[in-house]
Amino acid sequence: MTPSPRVIALLGFGEAGTAIARGLAAEGGWRGTPKPGDNAPRRLIAIDTALDQHARGIALGKEARRLDVAIAGTYTEALREADLVICAVQGEHALSAATSAAPLLKKGAHYLDLCTVTGAMSDEDRAPIDAGGGRYIDVAVMGGFFKQGIKAPMLVAGADAAPVVEWMNANGFVATLLGPKPGSASAVKMLRSVIVKGLEALAVESLVTARRQGILDEVLGCLGDIDSMTFSGALQMLVQTHVVHAERRWEEMGLVARTLRETGVEPLMTSAIETSHRRTVDAHIAPADGQVPSLDDALAILSDKVIRGR
Repeated sequence: MTPSPRVIALLGFGEAGTAIARGLAAEGGWRGTPKPGDNAPRRLIAIDTALDQHARGIALGKEARRLDVAIAGTYTEALREADLVICAVQGEHALSAATSAAPLLKKGAHYLDLCTVTGAMSDEDRAPIDAGGGRYIDVAVMGGFFKQGIKAPMLVAGADAAPVVEWMNANGFVATLLGPKPGSASAVKMLRSVIVKGLEALAVESLVTARRQGILDEVLGCLGDIDSMTFSGALQMLVQTHVVHAERRWEEMGLVARTLRETGVEPLMTSAIETSHRRTVDAHIAPADGQVPSLDDALAILSDKVIRGR
C-alpha cells in the first residue's frame, strides 16, 4: 500500500467511525482541514448517509465538525482522493457501501471492510471493490470501540494485508495479520461469536433461574473447576469428553430443563443443548474403552459421524 496515505475516508460515522477518527486525530493529528503551511497534509474525510437527517445524523455531524472531519451525506467525488478507505457501516449495509464506493475509488486504494459479515458476504463485498480497482482487506474487530476506541483488537486478512497491518500498528491501531485469504478474519469473528454469544444466552437462562431460587452466589461460586483452567482449555476439554459422556450429559439436561420450567423459565438454550447431545447419542460414537480422544480426533469423529453435512 501507499507507505503514508495522505487521505483516509471513513464510510459510516457511527460508534466505530467516530472512535477511529478520534484515535487518528489523537495519534497522528489527522483532520479534515490542512493546517496552513503544511506541504503534505494528512486529511480525514467521512461519508454517512444519515448525516443531518434525524437526531443521530445531527449528532454525528456535530461530532465530525468537532473533530474537524470533512463529512458528507453522499458518496461524493472527494472519495477519489482517498488512499485508504475504512468501511465501518452495519453489516447489512456493507454491500451497499462497497457498491457505492467502488466506482469512485482511486486505483490501488486499500478498502478496509470492518463490517460484521459472513465469509460469503465478504466475498460479495470484495467483488465490486476489485472490479473498481481497489484492494479489498477483510478486518474483524475483536473488541469494542465503546471502551477501547481505536485500540480495539483487529484481525486482518487479504492478499495485500501485511503492509496494511504494519501501517495500522504504526498509527494507533492494534492489528494482527491473519493471512492472505479475505473472509477468514470475518469467519474467525463469527465462530467466536458462536461461543461468546452462546455463553451470554446460557448465562441469562441459568442466572435468572438461580436468582429466582435464591442461589445466585452459590451457582457463580461453583465454577471453580472452570476458573482453574484457561478458557480455551476448558472448551477443548468439553469437546473431547463429549465424545465419551454425551449420553450421561444428555440425560442430565432433561432434568435441567425440568428445573428451569419449575422456576418459570422457558429453557430455550437448555432444550437446544438437550437436542444437540441427543444427536451425539444417536450416532453411537462413544468409544468402547471409554478413552477420551485427542481434540483433533474428537472433532473428526463429530464432524464425520454426528454433525455431518457437506
